[in-house]
Amino acid sequence: MADLSEIIKSRVAEIRQLSGDRQGSIHWFEAANLALSVLHDTVGGSHPLMSAIRDALDKSDFSRAVAAARAVISLYDSGGLTSPRLTIAHELEGDLLEIAQQQVQRAEAASDAQNRTVHLGIAAFLTGAALEDGLRRLCDVHGLAYDVQRTSLSKLQVVLYQPSSSVAVITASDNKQITSWGDVRNKADHGKLFELTHSEVLAMVIGVRGFLDRHMP
Repeated sequence: MADLSEIIKSRVAEIRQLSGDRQGSIHWFEAANLALSVLHDTVGGSHPLMSAIRDALDKSDFSRAVAAARAVISLYDSGGLTSPRLTIAHELEGDLLEIAQQQVQRAEAASDAQNRTVHLGIAAFLTGAALEDGLRRLCDVHGLAYDVQRTSLSKLQVVLYQPSSSVAVITASDNKQITSWGDVRNKADHGKLFELTHSEVLAMVIGVRGFLDRHMP
């Protein structure tokens, strides 16, 4: 998070320079696109300035685009580019994964097969919950609509990865991996605990943590 703060600070400094009155449309275009990236990595894709900048860029209205970019600078200076909801969600996901990691460790130390499978089941369930929440947030960040009443890993995957519609928020490799993690989670959700292995649950915990760190603000 500290590294991200420095990155955002650097981008905002560049936006200041590019959005000056003496700059031209090319610089303003770059400033607006940098402003989009700052919004994306802080408050998310649903912020009203996101649509305003995109609309201005689509219409090549660089005066309006640079005005919105300057508004992003003002928000940054006033501390308005933070999202408590996203911060809390990220912390909750981290807590779930921490508990899941502890459950995997307890499973490894358990001498009784039944206790071992219970610990692995809890770990898989919690990791799946953290991943599902992260995918919902990823949809929110990119302004992608989904059915909030019927979310699942598979349904969220379809929203985030639609190469035929030129939508690829996650990669083909990510998509394949999420499918694999979903299979592990389903074993826990449907009571098939004895089908879980220590290696696949541990790989899921580590993999999901890495995925969320790569993709989420």
